Amino acid sequence: MSIQGFNESVLSDSEIFQTLSSSNEGNPIASAIKLIQTSKHLTNEDIEASYLTLRASQDRLDNAALKAFDSGDIVLVYNDVPSLSVTQAFPFLVFKSQSKNKFISYVFMDKYVRRSREGALSVPTPILRDLLIGALIANKLKTNYNKLVGSQFMQNLMMNIYRRCVSRILMRLFSIGIEKVTVDASEYYMNKFFLLRIFGSTEPPENIEVAATKHFRYVDEIKLAELRKAYDTANPEKISDLLALIKPLSDKMRILDLGTFSDGWMKYFYIPLLLAIDNIEYLIFMTITLFHSTPGISNVAASELIREVKSILKIKEELLKIIE
Repeated sequence: MSIQGFNESVLSDSEIFQTLSSSNEGNPIASAIKLIQTSKHLTNEDIEASYLTLRASQDRLDNAALKAFDSGDIVLVYNDVPSLSVTQAFPFLVFKSQSKNKFISYVFMDKYVRRSREGALSVPTPILRDLLIGALIANKLKTNYNKLVGSQFMQNLMMNIYRRCVSRILMRLFSIGIEKVTVDASEYYMNKFFLLRIFGSTEPPENIEVAATKHFRYVDEIKLAELRKAYDTANPEKISDLLALIKPLSDKMRILDLGTFSDGWMKYFYIPLLLAIDNIEYLIFMTITLFHSTPGISNVAASELIREVKSILKIKEELLKIIE
């Protein structure tokens, strides 16, 4: 089987992805490809109970994800050798199959599959559902990315979610909640970074500024001019650049760096969602699993961050527009 990596939706630009790649022994993508080629590919018979439960769902996004699995656009890879696992870091990856001339999402299932004493395999239905949806979205973004960027709803929704998630980690690490101007200022940086570097917004600069400042309550025009100049001067391209820009806003954040932030993110949201720090497809996956409050992938206690966002109930409807 001939496959090639395809990172059009900016996974290759993810600093977190690059850090994971350099910190692991060997090449994790090469390891993933080897698993795809040598490990068991689960069929619906292998996970019959969860498959049938999901088949009975009336949710259109659930149905679309299961259809992608049935058609071979999503492959569930099961490896029973723990030392070879890549599940924690990469729940799923998308590759271009040259032989089939299409994109295929490979979901690495070993951490989520249970084996009975008799050898029967099973996977909790909520986990299967979320992994399939995440893999489907990642797959469709390879060809339908313009639909995502063209969605004002998704731009605003995902910006708000990203800001809330990054802010939550900073507040947990440094207790900056009482510093109202600091919070407003840091969230301006987060919004702008998300729109320009993670989402890839095609909006004109004036619209970017309007969107990035909608949350303001304590920053005045003079402070905004200062913040705008600082952002434009720094022009952050990577998440570490963003953190370096945020760091001087408060003495409490003097130890803020990528390692500290990533560790805080993993402890709160859990390791399978680490790539959501600077990658849109994983951020959408994170949003879905937190929206569903799915244990085993994410921290259920963090679900309130998502559920409190306005219009979150429309996310499945909007995602359907992107994948169709």
